[in-house]
Amino acid sequence: MVTGPTVSVEEGASGPVRPRGLLAARIAPPGGGGRAALWTAVGVLVLMGAAALFAPWLTDMDPAATDTTATSLPPGTPGHPLGTDALGRDLYTRMLHGARSSLLVGLVAAAITVVAGTGLGALAATGPRWLDTAITRTADALLALPLIVVALALAAVAGSSLSTVVIAIAVTAWMPVALVARAEMRALRARPFVRAAYSLGLSRGQVVRRHLVPNALPPIAAIAAFEVGHAILTESTLSFLGLGLPPNQPSWGNLLTDARSHLLTGQWYTVAIPAAAIVVTIVAVNVIATGLDRHEATEGRTW
Repeated sequence: MVTGPTVSVEEGASGPVRPRGLLAARIAPPGGGGRAALWTAVGVLVLMGAAALFAPWLTDMDPAATDTTATSLPPGTPGHPLGTDALGRDLYTRMLHGARSSLLVGLVAAAITVVAGTGLGALAATGPRWLDTAITRTADALLALPLIVVALALAAVAGSSLSTVVIAIAVTAWMPVALVARAEMRALRARPFVRAAYSLGLSRGQVVRRHLVPNALPPIAAIAAFEVGHAILTESTLSFLGLGLPPNQPSWGNLLTDARSHLLTGQWYTVAIPAAAIVVTIVAVNVIATGLDRHEATEGRTW
């Protein structure tokens, strides 16, 4: 699917529309996508979600509680299965509550990104030419920027909070969704059933809601899964740099921030445990997204 160094989207009226270039590399990276890997990834995400959802019932400790008599305990210590940090806070408890924050940011930011991107893609596909040009040129310009720098700037201006992180991620992640949605819907406009809908007197908004968006959902769903992983990684990066969630709110990124000064003092596990959780979650999300994209590509759609 990777055909060149530029981002472009192929449009046509005779078959499913496939993204090309760097955009394709982002939403359909190569790698394993077999059935076993897919179900393993689903299982990992189910476990992560269950751990986050039931965190208050899986541990009775306060994630912010310190214990000066139990500082820097290694994993496997009785009562502290993942050890404690330099302040005596239980890492198992902080990991569970951190999962709640990180996964919440990932899901909410991805949902906003997909809704905004799909809406802008629909406007570009069905609106006047000037609006199409404005949306696509804005998307192209933002894709040319180092988006983490843009997110850092937004977070620095607005301050540390969950809503700020979510907005910063959504502002810097809607472009691929919009470009894919636009291309799919432009191809769909030439289909007989869409022309028939217009001939029956349906308004543009009704056609978009009833026909264009539902039929453009398969590729959008694939890229939406990738956006979840992107949002989790961005939140972790912002928190690690001190511009993400407030320091008193556990998240995987904040755990990395707390542990970075202890990496060379023998407390490697305070960094390795949250880093492993981030990597495993993002890999699982990407495996599922790749599976969705490959299924959509091989099965295709008949309109």
